[in-house]
Amino acid sequence: MGARSRYWHGGRRGVRAGAAFLVLGLALLPAACGSGSGGDDSGGSPGATAATETLPPGTKAAGAPVKIGFITAEGGSAVSLPEVREGAQAAVAYANGHLGGIGGRPIQLVVCKSQEDAATARTCANEMVEQKVTAVGTGTTGFGDTLVPVITSAKIPYVTGTATAGAEFATDGVFSWTGAFPATLGAMATYAKEKGYHKVALFVTDVPAAITGANALGKPVFQKSGVGLDVISIPRGSADVTSQVTSAVGRKPDALALVGDATHCTSVFKAFQAVGATQPKFVIQPCVSKAVDDAAPGQLDGSTVFTPSDTDSDDPEAKLYRTVMATYAPKTPTDGYAVTGYQTVLGLARALKGISGEVTPASVTSTLKAAKNIVMPAGHGLTFSCDGSAIPSLKALCSASSVEATLDGTKATDVRTVDAASLFAAG
Repeated sequence: MGARSRYWHGGRRGVRAGAAFLVLGLALLPAACGSGSGGDDSGGSPGATAATETLPPGTKAAGAPVKIGFITAEGGSAVSLPEVREGAQAAVAYANGHLGGIGGRPIQLVVCKSQEDAATARTCANEMVEQKVTAVGTGTTGFGDTLVPVITSAKIPYVTGTATAGAEFATDGVFSWTGAFPATLGAMATYAKEKGYHKVALFVTDVPAAITGANALGKPVFQKSGVGLDVISIPRGSADVTSQVTSAVGRKPDALALVGDATHCTSVFKAFQAVGATQPKFVIQPCVSKAVDDAAPGQLDGSTVFTPSDTDSDDPEAKLYRTVMATYAPKTPTDGYAVTGYQTVLGLARALKGISGEVTPASVTSTLKAAKNIVMPAGHGLTFSCDGSAIPSLKALCSASSVEATLDGTKATDVRTVDAASLFAAG
């Protein structure tokens, strides 16, 4: 990196850097990419719509079940995502029927529905301890900072597909299969370098933690790629951001990147149209919606989307996801957040494939820490290793890679992967 940033050191500084992403919450979790179904804003047509295949014969689990907790955002007035639980349950059925469960024993999913508030999150965490589960998984939650201390203090491993809260980034006993937002920033920087860009303008929702995170982690990885990063804050809910976009575009960036929810993306895209900005665009999954495409026609076309999952291509992992969902949860939309529960649970089953002896929280933790090059479910060939080496300053993150694709409207094309691990290495 040249001059090594203090934010890349581990310990408490690493936790503070991770906490900067709490505000991004559900917006950075991997809703499925590229349905192009033309439905409502979620894109959710029921069940699998793309090609599936027949599940091959496998090994059935037998014996006493292994209790795995699963905390899911369901039933709340602001956020309720039952498809996350349904994705997890489909993964359990597949693992038990074809992969021998965990250690040859069937997985018993112990579900607790959090209403995405601190009180119910704490209740669910305590319930997991009382139930004496072997591990706890989450699919989509913005309350990891509430869940993690309770669960890990009981020496129960905590796993998630994509970390969003500060405690999920560097706490011992926590494992995030993907590299979350840090990996997305690294993937953007890697792609910018490959394209020969010299400067990228990053438009971020103006919440202090989000801005701090973009500066603390984004600028160092872009700098290490030889690319400048201009972070532009956009007030939340702003309908007209033409002045901010005009100023940023006037500094002549080679590419334009957006980080925020669909409302943020719509406002920024409209401003791009107003000022005639023609630079290549980088987006994250929340931008890829019919509502955004309708509000700013043509802006998504040719953009590059960065996401932790691929559910719509002909890649074997995408086909497996659709097949598992069609088999075990045929009424669940596959182009929404179901993939987050699926990734969490199937990732755990795969990472524990070699576990031997008694299956306990301690043996699960040690097996996960030794896990190397585990195939990411619905990850288009991505793998994860939970030995703390992927992003050394954020040791709970098990990967520094991301899926990227070129957009044709809301449909993902030319799906590929990028590994940004070298940008996070010390030195």
